Amino acid sequence: MTAKSKPELDASQLARQRKKIEKDRRRKQYDDLQVQGTNNSSIVSKRSVEMLYTNKLEPEMGEWFKHFVKKGKRRSPAINRGYWIRMETIKQMVTRIIKNNPNKKVHIINLGCGFDPLPFQLLSLSKNKGENVDLHFIDIDYPDLVQNKLKMIYDSPEILEVIGELQNPEKDLGLFISAEKYKLVGCDLKDTTRYQKQLDYLVGTSSDSIKIFVAEVSLAYMKPEFADPVIDYSSRVSNSHFLILEQILPNTEFNAFATKMMYHFNHLRSPLQCVQTYPLKEDQITRFNRYYPLAEVRNLFENWLCLIDDNMKERVEHIEEFDEWEEFIIFCQHYVIVHATNMKKDQLIYADSDSHQAVSHDYDFDDNVKLTLDTRANPEFLELKFPAITTISGNQILVHGGLRQTRSNLSYIYDSVNGNVSERIFTGEVPPRMCHTLTALSDTTCVLIGGRTRPGMALNDTYKLQGDEWVKLKDIPNGRCRHAATRLSESEVLIFGGLPENKEHCGASLFEVYDINMEESRPLKIVQNGSEATIANLKSCGIAYNGQYGLIIGGMEKETVPTVNNQIYKFTIGEDRSSIHITSVAQGDVWMRIGSQVQFVGENKVVVIGGISPRHVFSNFSNIVTYNVETQEIRCVEIPESITKTSPPIFIGFGSGVLVDEKGRKSIALLGGGAVCYSFGSCYNGVYRLEL
Repeated sequence: MTAKSKPELDASQLARQRKKIEKDRRRKQYDDLQVQGTNNSSIVSKRSVEMLYTNKLEPEMGEWFKHFVKKGKRRSPAINRGYWIRMETIKQMVTRIIKNNPNKKVHIINLGCGFDPLPFQLLSLSKNKGENVDLHFIDIDYPDLVQNKLKMIYDSPEILEVIGELQNPEKDLGLFISAEKYKLVGCDLKDTTRYQKQLDYLVGTSSDSIKIFVAEVSLAYMKPEFADPVIDYSSRVSNSHFLILEQILPNTEFNAFATKMMYHFNHLRSPLQCVQTYPLKEDQITRFNRYYPLAEVRNLFENWLCLIDDNMKERVEHIEEFDEWEEFIIFCQHYVIVHATNMKKDQLIYADSDSHQAVSHDYDFDDNVKLTLDTRANPEFLELKFPAITTISGNQILVHGGLRQTRSNLSYIYDSVNGNVSERIFTGEVPPRMCHTLTALSDTTCVLIGGRTRPGMALNDTYKLQGDEWVKLKDIPNGRCRHAATRLSESEVLIFGGLPENKEHCGASLFEVYDINMEESRPLKIVQNGSEATIANLKSCGIAYNGQYGLIIGGMEKETVPTVNNQIYKFTIGEDRSSIHITSVAQGDVWMRIGSQVQFVGENKVVVIGGISPRHVFSNFSNIVTYNVETQEIRCVEIPESITKTSPPIFIGFGSGVLVDEKGRKSIALLGGGAVCYSFGSCYNGVYRLEL
């Protein structure tokens, strides 16, 4: 045997080798089928959007998903809004590129097209609007999936009419349909050689035409060593644009939303293969700059803000009841769309192409505050979104209402001594609700105010919990939900914001004091210092009061956008309880939060916990911060790795309460809250403590 020759295998070794080859072939075939299966859930969700959104917002596009979904299902508002912005972003980007290249022939190549009917939508739209555009579509996906799509197209006279005259397809190159305006092509994109041949045949000789490559969460299922060559070869085509929609990890894979997202795809045996190589927006820019000279990126919420005009936002708001802003924002922040081109700079879509730079906050640690996880507690009782929470004794927290599968009126007690969470039954009845407030006025009395049933149905009823009994009090003048409330005295509650937007200019007072003894609400006149702007009707802001002054942090207004407050307001109450004095004391992105909790942890120091920012996903070093009102010093409270890897917090729709143990030591309990993570399922918080 020479040095270069290989030893011959015996029969058993050959058998094992054949078995391994067959096993690898079956695994690849199975994994490919699982990836194809992601199309099924996606297409049903897109059909839901078509039925609700497209028919009302842009009926000229027609109904096309119905040809691929036998029975339409209505998805939840959060999933509908998420899929709509995903679909609308792709459509807007494609149409803007077309408008930037008037009188040009345009090829739109959909890589991993699934059953998506984008070609038929845009052909129908341009025809019904009388636009003179020369559009040609190429749909590419696995041959087996394309074979199924072929049957559905042939069964649809509407599709056959819009794609134009059928021609004889070049079957050796995987063409299943060759029509005047549309080509359907079978190709496993991991086979780059075949993809190159198909692309050369279909668009290679058309040097003057515009080519728009679209990869809507398709290359994401391929390892970078297979996905990136597809981008590479596409960039070599003249007048090339590439649009890719993919997931990112703006706060690592241990973020609660990211954990749910990654688990979902792994559980389906269709893991995301590119997201850990390109986890951030700037990583995607670096990726595409290897192949294209120009690249720009936005996450989906940035696209909601900059691509969707105010008129369209208003129209979207009237499609269906919607109050899931936190869930919508965090989903959008985990998806980006990259636009890359080898043409000139005037082909870029966004006005500011540098906004992909991440916002970072490098604060020093506050060693006086530590986050811990109460592993004794059974958090299943507290899998509630937007309950009301308050301290009812030194070591017990009351949790009331909120949303489980439906809105609840149940009550639970968290006992910090033994970590027990148990249901508590009181006499009297409070109708089910969420987004309400519960404020302790003494060890034996607390007051419940407002909230909502379905979105848009703000409540104005008020209840006192005296001992073990709910007592109905006189209503407040106007319904409020997502409002803020804090104790002023043993009989008075300060209420702020949360008014329906149409009530803001109808005589309703932004601030009022409710006196449970008198059962009356007194409006407060806002007194400003100097020329500072009047405070807005904020919803889901954080509030805290130390007996001398209070702080208001974050909160949103103009819910069709939404606009989020980035200021800290300091307030004091007039001695006659008829006025409130407001001053802005700080401003910055770190305060731009929807739904944070605020508690005083010293005479002039507060801790600000969680919430959702429209600017960026808070990291483990900015999610919880402390702020000193006198020195304006900001420090961060670290979320330990032991917590992020076992019970990562998702500080949405949660509450907090101050605890005092038998030695007088204070801590803050963080309870409840969670989110529906797009179509990936729900995740909820554990029971956390901030030890002071």
